[in-house]
Amino acid sequence: MDYVEFHFANLILRSLSNPTLTCHTGKWKFPNPGSRDAFYSVIGAVVDAVEVKDEVSITVRLISGHAILVPLDYESCVGPEAAHFVSVQDHIMDVW
Repeated sequence: MDYVEFHFANLILRSLSNPTLTCHTGKWKFPNPGSRDAFYSVIGAVVDAVEVKDEVSITVRLISGHAILVPLDYESCVGPEAAHFVSVQDHIMDVW
């Protein structure tokens, strides 16, 4: 696959650029070794805050102290889009 999806109830954040997971013990960038297990470790985590900086990044902060960063800058994109935010229930999609 060429993207990573993060599911939050009826919401999906699809990262078409390579996301990074950070916490106090380290930093993992997908698809580098160890990143899959690191991202698996936050399954079921609760979102504390989301910050969107257009053309820079989307940051999802979790109450565990982890942060998922989806880069939106031109250099990080592998195609014309960097991310999708999808509301499954409302059938609405935002694209960066």
